[in-house]
Amino acid sequence: MPVTRRSSVEVGSDIELKKISHTNANKDVSPSAASAVSEVFDTTSSTAPSVDNNKTKSKLSIPFKSSWLMWWNSEEWWSCWIGLIFFGCIASAVKHNIPQPEFLPWETNPFHTFGTTGNFGLLVIFAVMGILLWIAMAATRAPNYKRFPIGFVCVFMIALISKMLASNVVLKKGSVGDSIWAIILGCFIRNVMSFVTKSSILAPWLKVAQQTELYIAISLVLLCIDISVLRPLAPRALFVSWIDTPTLFIVVAYFGWKVLKIDTQTAIIMSGATFICGSSAAIALGASMGVPHKTEMPIAIISIFTIPSIIALPYVAKSMALSATVSGAWFGGCVDSTGAVIAAASIYGDHDAINTSAIVKMMQNVLIGPLSVIMAWAWSRYELQAAYKREEELINRNENLDDAVIQEQVLDDTAGEDSNTPSVKHPRNIHAPSKPKEKAYILLWKRFPKFVIGFIITAVLFNTTISDNTETRTLVNDFCFYVSEWFSTLSFVSIGMGLQLSDIKQNIRSLGKLVTLYIVAQMVDIVVTCVLAWTAFTYL
Repeated sequence: MPVTRRSSVEVGSDIELKKISHTNANKDVSPSAASAVSEVFDTTSSTAPSVDNNKTKSKLSIPFKSSWLMWWNSEEWWSCWIGLIFFGCIASAVKHNIPQPEFLPWETNPFHTFGTTGNFGLLVIFAVMGILLWIAMAATRAPNYKRFPIGFVCVFMIALISKMLASNVVLKKGSVGDSIWAIILGCFIRNVMSFVTKSSILAPWLKVAQQTELYIAISLVLLCIDISVLRPLAPRALFVSWIDTPTLFIVVAYFGWKVLKIDTQTAIIMSGATFICGSSAAIALGASMGVPHKTEMPIAIISIFTIPSIIALPYVAKSMALSATVSGAWFGGCVDSTGAVIAAASIYGDHDAINTSAIVKMMQNVLIGPLSVIMAWAWSRYELQAAYKREEELINRNENLDDAVIQEQVLDDTAGEDSNTPSVKHPRNIHAPSKPKEKAYILLWKRFPKFVIGFIITAVLFNTTISDNTETRTLVNDFCFYVSEWFSTLSFVSIGMGLQLSDIKQNIRSLGKLVTLYIVAQMVDIVVTCVLAWTAFTYL
């Protein structure tokens, strides 16, 4: 049988070996066949060392970033570092009597909102934000990180305009906060750019500044929990914020998945955001399950539909003749975000209501950490079990195809092909399932939201290093909250830039299901929290 001579053989390609007819151990091999076989082996042996060298080089040229020594150099950890740096700067600023920036209410001239000397600090905050975030982008080698300053200026200016609009006297009465304006303006910019460029892809210089998870994680690190303020009302606030939240969170998530047929992860995110702390809980849960991209639509829905609650609940509380403390606890337990809680209590118009609502909401915010850890652990186990199940299904499927493969091999043997040589058509060669290599605890650590560690460190530092003077602690806490709100607004701008109207039109049915789930969850939350608040602040 003549042997066809190949010009070259690529290493790693499938080489099909067949019996050479009319030859055996006692007979000489024809010169043409011998030269062909010799060339194949010579080519393979000459090429193999280069492959080994390349593998050796690739092993030696591991990027320093992926080394275990660089564990701290990831986006999740940078949220902790930036938050802690800001906390130190704020504590130092308060110590040196540097005033906090403040947006003043305005009616006709929007620039009147900058009418305090403290607003010169906005320039410093802008510069420090930009520099630290750019360092984080460069250290983690984010795509197009060199263009980050341009994109950050654009995102910051949108956030600034949002805060200016929210400070307008007329708009402020309507409880339209900076988060709503940030989402609207971000969405407007995104869709206008898509219309002009005829592309649905965000420009690279703006995409690199769309760091939703990083911004919100930094804002959570800066949420300083003052134990001295929490202590007097802690038992009752704990009763209102923790008794119903875990149970309703699970029940409503199950309702969204089972009844409304929403995918499990989105249902969990929407339920957690409704019952805990709006966007902060949504981002934390999305990170815990490894699906941060599924948080944008729930956050947008919650931000928009929170407005009716802010306006209506204070008037409902007064019509029901609820006391200021009961009303404040009610607002703190069922209104989504911290800013919206304060806005609702301010409309109610009582200082006790404002303090109580803030404390209940802070107690509820503490749930973000434990719930994120539990969800990371539970979802890691779920994914591992699903991976093992898929592997078993693949193995069973391959075994069911063995009869067909054996029949094919018999036909090949009849044609003179060696039956001991594995066929490239064998399903085991096509579908070779690999076992999950990561253990549950490793997957848990990867999914563990690192901002929780920064949140705990900041709380410990605040309660141990800041002076016991009430005024000083209040100034530091308010200043930290101010900067935290800035990062939160940046995240809302990023969320708005992620909303493509054409995609929303295509998924209008899914949007309707999410809105339905939110309305159901919010109605249940309002009723249950009202009963708990009345019980806690009347009988406990």
